[in-house]
Amino acid sequence: MRVAIAADRDEIPPTLGGTAEFVLLDGPKQERIVCTEKIPVFLKKHQTGVLICGGIGNCMLDLLTAMGIEVIPGIDGKLPDVIARYRSGELKRGEKYSCADHDRTCGSCPGTF
Repeated sequence: MRVAIAADRDEIPPTLGGTAEFVLLDGPKQERIVCTEKIPVFLKKHQTGVLICGGIGNCMLDLLTAMGIEVIPGIDGKLPDVIARYRSGELKRGEKYSCADHDRTCGSCPGTF
């Protein structure tokens, strides 16, 4: 099962819709890939089982969940720290992750649908 982590340089971006890159974890392997298509298509193409991200709209959350992707939203921080917390089992879903928490409306971020 691959894990996709939304990335902006060395940090988790505040919203999934603005994400241009993902770090993919496949066991011990780690790879950074630029996303050139709609995020759900990208995640399916790369056989993602888990998505770690910052803010995410409820519509996108529902869609990815229906696709069988476990979403861990509301995450922020440096990528190495997030990866270490995920691998150790310490990464927990953040409390504020919806569009409303970030003064946006569902679907207003580019690249989401």
